[in-house]
Amino acid sequence: MKSLLIAALWALFVGAATAQPADTAVGLQAAFDRWSQAHQIPTPGLVVMHKGAVVSASRNADTPVEMASLSKAITAVCAASLIDEGLWNAQTTSAEVLGFGHDGITVADLIGHHSGLMPDSTQGLTAMWVTSTVPRKRIVTETALNRRRDGAGTYQYNNENYAVLGEMIEVALGVSYEQACQQRALDPAGVQGARASDVMGGMLPWGGWKMSAREYARFHYHWFGPQGAYAKGAPAALRVDVGGGAQYGLGMFERRVAVHRNFWHFGLWCLPFRLDAGAYAVIWKGEWSAVAVYDKCIDWDAMRALDTALVEVVYDR
Repeated sequence: MKSLLIAALWALFVGAATAQPADTAVGLQAAFDRWSQAHQIPTPGLVVMHKGAVVSASRNADTPVEMASLSKAITAVCAASLIDEGLWNAQTTSAEVLGFGHDGITVADLIGHHSGLMPDSTQGLTAMWVTSTVPRKRIVTETALNRRRDGAGTYQYNNENYAVLGEMIEVALGVSYEQACQQRALDPAGVQGARASDVMGGMLPWGGWKMSAREYARFHYHWFGPQGAYAKGAPAALRVDVGGGAQYGLGMFERRVAVHRNFWHFGLWCLPFRLDAGAYAVIWKGEWSAVAVYDKCIDWDAMRALDTALVEVVYDR
C-alpha cells in the first residue's frame, strides 16, 4: 500500500514572446492530450482560463474529482481570512487556540510547512481512513502536537500542518471546518459545487475536497489571479523559501517571474486498487491558468513532463 499527497516544486520558466490567446489555448489542450496519451491516463481533464474566462475545457471538466493536496490552498486562504479580520495574526499559536501542544507553533509555521512536525503520521493512517467522511483532523492534530518537534524553522512538507490548521479554524469559529472554509474561501470565488469527498473526505483540510476542474480553476484564479487578494503572493509573514527562487505560501508554490508571480501545486492520491487520482493547478503571468486532473497514480517524471509540456506552450518556447 502506498499513500501519497505530493506537491511538486518544478520551475515555471520565462520564455520568448507568447503566442496569440486562441493559439495558446489550443496548444495547451493539445499538449495535455499528448501527455495524457503518453502516460495512459484513463480519464484526463483540463480547464484553461485566459484572464479569468474559460477558453478551453475537456468533456469532463464539470465532473467532481479528487483535488488531493490542492485542498491545502482552500485551508490556507480560509486561515488567512482570520488574520485579515484580526482574529489571528501570523504568530498566533496552535496552543493559544487549541489549549494544548507546543507553545511555539504558529499559523505561519503551519501554512509554510516549517513547524518542525515530522514525520507525517497521515501517510501510514490514510489507508485506514479511505471511504470515510469522519473528520480525522483532531486525531492527527493530537498526534502531531504531542510529539517532539524535529527541524523547526526548516521547510518540510507535511499534511499534519494542515490538519492542525483545520482543527484550529473549527475551534476558533465554532462551526465545522467545511462550513467555515466554504464560506470564507469558496463562496467568494463563486464555487458552490465543492464538497467533502466520499472517499477521502475525512482528510478534508489537507486532501479531501472534491469538485470539478472548472470550479477549482475559478477558486484558484479568484484568489491568485491578477485581481485576487494574493496576486502579489502570500503575505511575507506567511511565505517560506523552498529553494531555486521559489517560495511556499497559502497552499501554493510561487515564484516571481518578470512583473508577475506564478503559482502552482500538484496533488496526488496513490492507493493501489482503491484510489488513484491527481490534480495540477497553475497560474502563469497573471494571465493564463490551468487545472489538470487525472485518474492515475503518476510518478515525479510524469509530473515534470506535464509541467514542461504546458510551460513550453505558454512561453512559446
